[in-house]
Amino acid sequence: MGKGFSKFKRKLRTGAYIRAVIFGLSLGVVTFALRWLSDKLTATEPIFIGYVFPASLVAAVSFIIMLLILLPTQKRIARRVDAHLKLGEKVQTMLAFRKDVSPMAELQRNDTDRILRETPRRKVKGVATWLFILIPIVSCLCAAGTLLVPAKQPPEPPPVVENNFSMTPWQEQALNDLIEKVKASNMENEPKEGTVKQLESLLIKLKSIRKEGAMKEVVISCIEGIHKTVSEHNTYDLMAKAMFASPSDYVADLGGAINSLQSLLIGEWMNNTGTAILQQTISPATLATGITQALSLSGIDAENELHVALLRFTVGLSTLSSSLTEEKAAAVFSDAEQALNEALFLQATNESVEDDTIYTLLSIFGIKASEVPEHIFNDPDDPRGEEDYEHDDDLDQIHSGGLGPGTMIFGSNDTVYDPDSESYVVYGDVIDNYYAKITDLLVDGNLPHELEEALNDYFAILFNGSENKENNGN
Repeated sequence: MGKGFSKFKRKLRTGAYIRAVIFGLSLGVVTFALRWLSDKLTATEPIFIGYVFPASLVAAVSFIIMLLILLPTQKRIARRVDAHLKLGEKVQTMLAFRKDVSPMAELQRNDTDRILRETPRRKVKGVATWLFILIPIVSCLCAAGTLLVPAKQPPEPPPVVENNFSMTPWQEQALNDLIEKVKASNMENEPKEGTVKQLESLLIKLKSIRKEGAMKEVVISCIEGIHKTVSEHNTYDLMAKAMFASPSDYVADLGGAINSLQSLLIGEWMNNTGTAILQQTISPATLATGITQALSLSGIDAENELHVALLRFTVGLSTLSSSLTEEKAAAVFSDAEQALNEALFLQATNESVEDDTIYTLLSIFGIKASEVPEHIFNDPDDPRGEEDYEHDDDLDQIHSGGLGPGTMIFGSNDTVYDPDSESYVVYGDVIDNYYAKITDLLVDGNLPHELEEALNDYFAILFNGSENKENNGN
């Protein structure tokens, strides 16, 4: 084909590419604007980087589709040129006979090509030029409109209506009972005094509190104070942590037994390690050195009972280095087991009283364990790592101090039928459940004052079995 035809062919095909690009970009901009507008109207936080992918995908697909529609073949170009230049069918004829070598065909082609070469390209226009000028204008208006539309504000959360709180006679009595139980417990004096001081301070604060949120705040603060008091006094965990860092497996295992506070595990370690020394699997001097290094690393005061017991154990091990017999080894390990158990007994009692005190506070004031800071139950400094906090009633555990006698006294310890659970339960459990329901009504503050007083007095009588006990004694 001649240069004239090629000139118009390039023009129309370039125009098709430009129109396809304009169409694709315009739809991409519209897609971006619509996504943004949707987020504005639904009060969703806009994520502009998330708009890019769908907008780009729409732009690419639109470009390809429009290009397939607009990209002209040579026949379409010939028809368009003939129509715009009013040449009849000269260009189509030239295209149809482009391979004809006859003089007539050659003359026709040359004449047509001459006309095309002399004709300016602007004489032949592309498809729907006005439409492809309007499309980007519309897309820009969409983007501008989206930009001007104010973002819808998310609905304000409903106001939190905090429940009222007024310490009931039963709660006051239960807290006083708890204080007396801690005082009567076998807890060591220093943590006992700190725990009692925390509870007495809590009792004073609760009398002036009128909101449930403030009540939970001071109770949880008291729990944290009790936990801190006991944790700072007890030393077994520091000793265990130092032993876990020892390169000796025997020392690390002893740390695990100490950290468990279980006499059974300590006795098991003593038996196994004593056998290992008799079999010369480990030397007494090596074991003594490992324990001595852990004592130094722990930072425990030299007068601490646990420090004294372990130091005494290392001295006994040193005597075995010079004279090892089964009788001497048995005596050294038996003495060490007894000393360790005695040293850990008081620390175990401290923790047992702490545990029971915390759970009693949660029960009295209806606080869930999930509302208490996690470190109370899962100490991040505990060398055992994270574990679920549960009461352990294992009889072999050194935790035997507890709160002693003095569980909650009810008017009766009889078993009664509970229609809700369709089973026989202890009288006190039923009273607890019903009192929880009545407490909700009292806290709401919608009951008449006389009825509130009557209910408080009624449940105080039900809970306080001491009066009943005195009457029965008479």
